[in-house]
Amino acid sequence: MRNAISAHYAKIGRRGGLASTPAKRAAARRNALKRWRRKPDAGILPLNRLRDGMWYLGRGRNGAAGLWDARARCFWTIALNDFADPATFPAEPRRQVRLKREDYFSRQSGTFRPTARLGA
Repeated sequence: MRNAISAHYAKIGRRGGLASTPAKRAAARRNALKRWRRKPDAGILPLNRLRDGMWYLGRGRNGAAGLWDARARCFWTIALNDFADPATFPAEPRRQVRLKREDYFSRQSGTFRPTARLGA
């Protein structure tokens, strides 16, 4: 049995399971959606309904609201990070506020799913 495993690893090469492929990414996305019990495209606004410079409510990796930038074809979200200083922990964590770029969600890429326009 041990030789069969060694022969298999020799055949697929050292990278083996670490190699990133489109099939692995698609499988990981399907598994995540199954785990979250969400339909992939439920309630997502299509690209042709998005307006430049408008804020949209949705689901993203870094936030729940994003500003659509038509020229860059992405959403800008605001991310807050608290960094604790070991010398003063648990009081006074240092907060960092940053703009993060998230692409429009599609089957191939992107992480932000706009569901409604804010202020409309």
